[in-house]
Amino acid sequence: MKTLAKSVLTLLLVASMAACMSSGAPNDTVTTAFKQKFGEVKNVKWTHNEDFSYAHFEQNHQQVVAVFGNDGQYMATDPAKPIQ
Repeated sequence: MKTLAKSVLTLLLVASMAACMSSGAPNDTVTTAFKQKFGEVKNVKWTHNEDFSYAHFEQNHQQVVAVFGNDGQYMATDPAKPIQ
């Protein structure tokens, strides 16, 4: 059941990322939440849509994306392809 829930969450995240995506820094609430969760991370690239902000960065030599609600709520971190 956990695997199914994670698969559904991942699918929803991908669908959300594809819809109305823009780049640039998120709001201050999200950047504060990101720093509290991950500390000072270099070379973070941000994308966001109406509901979520996505931080693309390297963690443990792997490209990942951390997902935050635009209210600062941490959602998930998943492996990701780097964005250009």
